[in-house]
Amino acid sequence: MKKIILSLSLISSLSYATNIEVNVSNIKPIAGKLFIALDAKDTYNKDDKSNSVFSVKKNISSFSHKITIHNVNPGTYALSVFHDIDNDDKLSTNFFGVPNEGYGFSNNVVGNFGKPTFKETSFVIDDKQETVNFNVKLVR
Repeated sequence: MKKIILSLSLISSLSYATNIEVNVSNIKPIAGKLFIALDAKDTYNKDDKSNSVFSVKKNISSFSHKITIHNVNPGTYALSVFHDIDNDDKLSTNFFGVPNEGYGFSNNVVGNFGKPTFKETSFVIDDKQETVNFNVKLVR
């Protein structure tokens, strides 16, 4: 019986997941919703975030918000955030395709003539990290 308990303890210690804390700042005006998505390479460029590793909509209540994503398995990921001021569930743009609402990505990368690539925004979660912190300042 002791061998079984020891084996289960070793197995459970090998499966390790990390928490990601996302601190989003420069949210103005205090209205609308904040959309946060954590994507792997295969879901990063998809508009539909229902298949993302994690996605959430959060009502805006202050100039900054902290969101914690729990139990992220080791792998390569990218974060994307946008501030949906007009509550239409999409990033609004002007005639030239330039966003009218705040947005941000992991590594604080700003795209040139479009969304930055997965490679530019990606980061690696390994099995030795307990918590990873990101500070994403929304671009206006």
